[in-house]
Amino acid sequence: MNKVIYRYLALIILSVFCAGFSADAQQDEPQKISPYLLFTYLKNTDSQRILQVRMTNITQTGEIPLEGLSIRFLNGDTVLGEAVTGKTGDAEYILKEDYTPYVGEDGSWPFAAEFDGDSQVDVAEGELSITDVNLEMILTEEEGKRNVTLIASFPSAEGPVPVADEEISVYVPRMFSLLPVGTGTLDAEGRVQIPFPDDIPGDKDGNLIVTGRFNDHYFFGNVEKRELIHWGTPMEEAPAAYRSLWSTLAPRWMIITLSILLLGVWGHYTYVIISLFRIRKDGRKNAKG
Repeated sequence: MNKVIYRYLALIILSVFCAGFSADAQQDEPQKISPYLLFTYLKNTDSQRILQVRMTNITQTGEIPLEGLSIRFLNGDTVLGEAVTGKTGDAEYILKEDYTPYVGEDGSWPFAAEFDGDSQVDVAEGELSITDVNLEMILTEEEGKRNVTLIASFPSAEGPVPVADEEISVYVPRMFSLLPVGTGTLDAEGRVQIPFPDDIPGDKDGNLIVTGRFNDHYFFGNVEKRELIHWGTPMEEAPAAYRSLWSTLAPRWMIITLSILLLGVWGHYTYVIISLFRIRKDGRKNAKG
């Protein structure tokens, strides 16, 4: 009877040990990154059609770009090509000028971006349905008033079809983003006139880039027209900096005083260390004598 009990106890202990070892082994295995794939479409001012992907790993400390991932771009079932993400996690594919995209049942262009995954990053994919639109921008200035006229239309076999009742905005590129300076709604003819403010800073010559844009539109994606024009206020040069307590240039008397104080402190440290060595040396001489 005792032998049977001992056997059962041994089996239970062995089972617990194996379960714990298996759990530890699973915890030691590195977990794959579950990436965030942002898939967007841009028709730029040169009418280039660009598919853009950004791959990132969202953590508690922020978004970390994922570099070196191969992204496959498709239009329907047709593979358009591949691109590899760079240091910022971005990859893009520019559609050829003479390429006619496949049109889905709803009349839009179905695009997809796929990442097959690897040993460190999980599979990811994204889809877009884009309706093609043409955008025209006209900049005018009359009696000191500046206006941006935007005209949007759908291309068709019968000719351009106006885009009506859609919101569109005017931007000025800044260092890290686009600064919105006006918004309007297209009329029945696909036109809108948006006043441009006269107090937007430009470069040193007063030039700036005016951008008319559908921004992250649910049908059109991003469609923009850009033009460089002398509509900005010239950038003022920063005044010469003078030495003062409230500037980055400290007064000379303060620098000299601080230097003398620091030299005095380090001089005392040096004197103490030298004195310690002399005391040690004198002690050894006295011990020998």
